[in-house]
Amino acid sequence: MKTVASELAYFLRGRARQNLKLLLLYGLFLLLMTLSYATIFRFLMLHLEGREYSFIAGVYWAITVMTTLGFGDITFHTDLGYIFAAVVTVSGVIFLLIILPFGLISLFLAPWIEQRLRYGSTFSLPKKTAGHVIVFGLNPITREFIKNLIRREIPFVAVTEDYHEQLNMEEEGNIRVACGSVTDKALLSKVRVESALYVFANLSDTKNISLCLTVRSLCQTPIAATVGDAERLELMRLSGADKVVPLSRIIGRYLGIRATTQGASAHIIDSFGLLKIAEIPVYCTPFSGMTLEQAAIRQKTGLAVIGIWERGVFTVPAKDTPLNPKALIVLVGTQKQLTQMEQMIGEQAENDLVFILGHGKIGCAAANFLDHAGVPYLLFDQAENQYCTRHVAVLGDATNRELLRKSGIDKARGLIVTTNDDATNVFLTLSSRHANPYIRIVARANSEESVQQLYAAGADFVVSNSSVGANILTNILEAKESIFLTEGLKIFRRPVPIQLQGRSIEDSKIRPLTGCSVVALEQDGANPLPSPAPDVILTNEMRLVMIGNVDHEENFNSRFPPKGA
Repeated sequence: MKTVASELAYFLRGRARQNLKLLLLYGLFLLLMTLSYATIFRFLMLHLEGREYSFIAGVYWAITVMTTLGFGDITFHTDLGYIFAAVVTVSGVIFLLIILPFGLISLFLAPWIEQRLRYGSTFSLPKKTAGHVIVFGLNPITREFIKNLIRREIPFVAVTEDYHEQLNMEEEGNIRVACGSVTDKALLSKVRVESALYVFANLSDTKNISLCLTVRSLCQTPIAATVGDAERLELMRLSGADKVVPLSRIIGRYLGIRATTQGASAHIIDSFGLLKIAEIPVYCTPFSGMTLEQAAIRQKTGLAVIGIWERGVFTVPAKDTPLNPKALIVLVGTQKQLTQMEQMIGEQAENDLVFILGHGKIGCAAANFLDHAGVPYLLFDQAENQYCTRHVAVLGDATNRELLRKSGIDKARGLIVTTNDDATNVFLTLSSRHANPYIRIVARANSEESVQQLYAAGADFVVSNSSVGANILTNILEAKESIFLTEGLKIFRRPVPIQLQGRSIEDSKIRPLTGCSVVALEQDGANPLPSPAPDVILTNEMRLVMIGNVDHEENFNSRFPPKGA
């Protein structure tokens, strides 16, 4: 009975459920047609033939004629009656004997048979399959990760426990998806887990732990697993995961870094060697409104300006580039130089104030980061977070402008928008920008479609869950020393290609050809050279440190492939 119930449940889910609504509407149409024919039959029989029949007899006659059974017990004897009977017969053939069976087969029977054939336990990769990636769990993060795998031509197979999700994924992208329990050793053997390059687990924490234990009982294939609760990191490692990604904590920390505005050392993006990459808001600095040449940042501090970031647009500046108060400067330099810049700005952590809208896991992680950084903040949510006892939130609806106004949003320097609803995030971003034109807004996007909407609403930075997660998983797979700089932008290293050795940076035309900008040069035994001059000669001992988006990186790899590629 359980098997029968599970098969019947197919017709109550997803697309089959939508098709069922169409079938019900079509059945209502056939019922109305039959009742109409029965009414017309009674009228014609009474006025043409002089015979009176009940309404039930009319329905009986309509059904026998529409289905072409034609028992012959009730018939017309006039020309008009013959014409009406012919119309009823033809319409019955079309709507009952042609359209209805065709619809049942195409909308229900064929998809069900296809599902049973496609998603049965017969799924198996060839025995010689090796070097592939196995992705467990289909969600926005793994979907974005799969796009990265396709872009890099890395073979993979996705595994899900949901038949319908498997069907949708294969239909959307022609992707090979296996279906079954993640703890089923037979399924793991069929996807050749023992010869896989890497296993990526992005399920619930409990299922990820079960999957890691099952994989470890079969083989030693490397496993990378996400974890929702950072307190379960050690448990995930004990279960056999080689890499554990506490995504909520990473995104929360990243939001906290982006939202602070008090000084260079407080919002370092990342570092490579002795060099630090940091951001400084132009607003309320001595060089607001100046050109880059007039600001003389490099002459005063030794820091190199590698870019200007202004609400979703990154540009490499020239000496005459104006420093807009709404923009942020991306700098490269040492810790000593950044400290000197902070002293020149004259702001400290206690001068800052950050609003956090949303007290979920990510909002809680952002608050933890600000606690450690010594940055004052206010946390807002509609309801109390029962899983967090470390922070006290202001309870209320943040979409109510009066609540934020009374809380002092006009004095806030940073704002983190991190609710679970993108429409709410867009609204909060727009209203907060209107309330404080110079506040630094960092917004979280739960879906890729909302990124541009949030930038249009006035966000300075948008952090997409799926992009951050996919970027981290891709870097784990490729063991790359790549920095996630901002949405769609990153810093990466490459050895100087043979074709460019002996040329100057200007002659190499790296930026015109690939879109990448060289922000530093590294060399063994020497300090990194930030923002190198255009006439610097490239040698084979150097490594290029470049900034760009995914397309720029691919352009560089395509035009200057590594040795042996």
